[in-house]
Amino acid sequence: MLAPAGCTSDEWPPLPPAEESSTTAAPEDYTWDGARLEVIEPASPSIHRLGEPLALRAQLVDPLGLPIEPDGMDDVELAWLDTAGIPLLDGLQGDVELPAGVHELRAVARLPSGDRLESAVGGVRVQARWTGAYEGDVLLVIEASLPGGNPLELRCEGPLSLVASLDGRSAEAEDGACTFDAFGQTVHGTYAIDIVVYDAGLLRGTADFSFESGLGTFELPIEWAGAFYDDRFSAGLSGAVDLPFVGIADASGSLQAQRIDPWVDPDAG
Repeated sequence: MLAPAGCTSDEWPPLPPAEESSTTAAPEDYTWDGARLEVIEPASPSIHRLGEPLALRAQLVDPLGLPIEPDGMDDVELAWLDTAGIPLLDGLQGDVELPAGVHELRAVARLPSGDRLESAVGGVRVQARWTGAYEGDVLLVIEASLPGGNPLELRCEGPLSLVASLDGRSAEAEDGACTFDAFGQTVHGTYAIDIVVYDAGLLRGTADFSFESGLGTFELPIEWAGAFYDDRFSAGLSGAVDLPFVGIADASGSLQAQRIDPWVDPDAG
């Protein structure tokens, strides 16, 4: 949130202390009383792409809310500071590149009088292109030929929920479940999806399916590969699995999800 500008006589560590001998007085007909420092960019809250320039822009205004012209600020020292108070930029405006995270930025001005004006903006998120919460579906299809030559097709369909982290280097999916009928038995399945994120939003991993029925329990680990595309996640599963009482079967399927929210917990993923 934007914090109101404050005025104080405290020294500002990132800037050298003002010396009376080097201070040029403001014009006699000009007064800094009532001046304010306003942040124009970035907005609060806002989302910005990791690895891209972030525009910082602030302005000094007089008591009437009118911008103070640059020629009236010859003796005003201006800078931007990051969350930890480390200088980012000298001057009212410019571009910087910040690491992934939720930042609070401060614009600070020291006036010729020695007073300081400050304005802060919080909730500035810097995150990967694909950061966010996704919702969609898991589909697994198992096809095989029974000993008598009849075809067998089993379908496991369930929900998919995953979150990609702020820096885009990791993602986590919730475990899911599905049911289907096979051999006159109701089969209960669960799955856990392991995700490894590579550069440019490419992903690989393993979907570990576990099925329970009156015939027993069997595990089916299946590899998958996919990617983040704009506001969606898409991946394909494929492999061969060994089914009890059936033998080797072909497994295929998909992981599909749409991004429903780019605003995520900074610690998620």
